[in-house]
Amino acid sequence: MKNNRRKIIWSGVLLLLIILTIRNCTYTENSNRKFIKDKEGRALILHGVNANADAKHDSLRVGWPQRQDYADLTEKWGFNMVRYLVLWDGIEPQQGQYDTAYFDRIKERLDWCQELGLHVVLDMHQDLYALRYGGDGAPDWAIIDDGEPFELQTPWELNYRQPAVIASINNFWDKSRGHTYLQEHYIKAVVELVKQFKDHPAVIGYDLYNEPTMATKEAFAFEKRYLQPFYEDLIPAIRKVDSENWIFYEPTALGANQGLKSRLGILKDFRPGEPRLAYFPHIYTLDLDVNGKYIGFPVFISAWAASRNIEVKRQNAPMLVGEFGLNVKEPGANDYLRGVMKMLDKTSSGWAYWAYMKNDKWSPFDENDASHAARDIIVRPYPQCVAGQPVSYGYDPDENKFWLNFVSDANIKAPTEIYLPEEDYPNGWDLDINQDEKYWYTKWDENRRVFQVFTEANESMEFEITIKPKRE
Repeated sequence: MKNNRRKIIWSGVLLLLIILTIRNCTYTENSNRKFIKDKEGRALILHGVNANADAKHDSLRVGWPQRQDYADLTEKWGFNMVRYLVLWDGIEPQQGQYDTAYFDRIKERLDWCQELGLHVVLDMHQDLYALRYGGDGAPDWAIIDDGEPFELQTPWELNYRQPAVIASINNFWDKSRGHTYLQEHYIKAVVELVKQFKDHPAVIGYDLYNEPTMATKEAFAFEKRYLQPFYEDLIPAIRKVDSENWIFYEPTALGANQGLKSRLGILKDFRPGEPRLAYFPHIYTLDLDVNGKYIGFPVFISAWAASRNIEVKRQNAPMLVGEFGLNVKEPGANDYLRGVMKMLDKTSSGWAYWAYMKNDKWSPFDENDASHAARDIIVRPYPQCVAGQPVSYGYDPDENKFWLNFVSDANIKAPTEIYLPEEDYPNGWDLDINQDEKYWYTKWDENRRVFQVFTEANESMEFEITIKPKRE
């Protein structure tokens, strides 16, 4: 009876959310997208994974993947980026003392990524504030729970409503409660991480704080009252030691993850020249969070995209998605992933799937797993770097048709590079480019499965590239 009552309540909540959301469900392709640039000036489009999700509960805080596992990401599946989890309790296990051995373990993995050509976003990760509450993040000395009780709940998100978790989170974010040293130490820990790895060739930037939120009555004032000032303290602290790498920042997880609008204001980058701030939201749509699985309503994906399009225009920054995913064994999972992939091709400049794990229902990467269909959806043709400004790109899985439209930059001599999985083009492909062949030539990198297009015009030109499976 209790389970039936719970289902009825959740169904009612979901219906209400559908009504509230459906008014905000349309989005258009963001043709004015901004992109992270590589050293040659090409627009980077990053497809990757959260590479070490189990670092949360690993005593060494680095997770299961070894070098060959990172190699598989690029050699088997064509990914060019990883979001790498870093834990505050790994950096500063004792107050004011940094663990150099932890930094050495991180460096070893960054060296692997450099050798393999993987760009790395170092993600300051937390869930439920700390390991003590079944999550990860803060060291024990930074937990101020005011003596409130904690009882472990299932599913794990319910623990955000436990009194000890609420108190600990509030004491971190709300400086008026008298624990300002918590944020001060966190900022210093991030700066120490930046000092260690700012010059590492694999590092492209830093994710400031994973899924910031307050699960209290202040939840919808959280961004303006607490998160914005926190970012405004942390960003300039980073820029004092690193003016080059990108800074990735997230809106609040509660609401924005599910598709509601963020209230985060515009942030300033304290570096000379163009800002290098990247908007880094997550997507776990309302139906997934409430029902636990995709229920076949693409309106939730559209609503999420519509909200983000408004925000990224306001933020005037590249948008990449730090996390998305679901239980790939659930009915409808593949339909959901196809919808998200199509949407992200139109709105983002990259993403990282959650997560790269073994023997986990959310991971499509097990070699002996029946969930490979999900992997085949996210392993798809895409332009890894574009010698100019991308206008649009995408992939039609029904026809295995890939397209890329861009405006070339005559000052860029490096090629546009397109990843083409063997499974999609087993017999080769037919290529169509709208410009005369005197303005371009191509090369094929078999080892990387990368198709290179060199543009040779002396001025900017509009290129339209279409790749289809070779006709018999």
